[in-house]
Amino acid sequence: MNKIKKILDKTFWLYVALGILNYAVCNAIMLVLHLVCDVATDPALYIEFAMQTMVSFLLNRFVTFRGLKISRWWWIMFFVSVGLSYLIAKVLLYKVFEYLITLPFFISIADWIQNIVAKGKDPLIFRHALAMLACTFVYCVINYIGQRYYVFRPVKEKSKE
Repeated sequence: MNKIKKILDKTFWLYVALGILNYAVCNAIMLVLHLVCDVATDPALYIEFAMQTMVSFLLNRFVTFRGLKISRWWWIMFFVSVGLSYLIAKVLLYKVFEYLITLPFFISIADWIQNIVAKGKDPLIFRHALAMLACTFVYCVINYIGQRYYVFRPVKEKSKE
């Protein structure tokens, strides 16, 4: 129980709160770019990912993990952590989730969502949305672990003798 309390500490909840805020703001900007400014889907998504990464970089360095003595290479480690999180969750695991959405359990969930949210819409849209949500969740978990225990891991100061 103490390990769970240690993991779900103030830092964890601050990371979650700032992450939700970052996600909401950057996605709103992406939708404005795409729907109002007629920016194509892929460029709008790339701009959104770049913005989320930069905002995450700043929030985590100066708010979530502030005051820690960390490696002088933390900024490189940050981009490596984000890149690996993205590669694992949104490139490699997306294929797994794409397969899972073809299973009867996920088809029934997508059909249920479709009946509540948008009758007459293609249930495949909801199945892909479920896969993307799963990937996003996995990305957030991997990214948090990478940032907390790798990028912003406190370093011991060298003793002056």
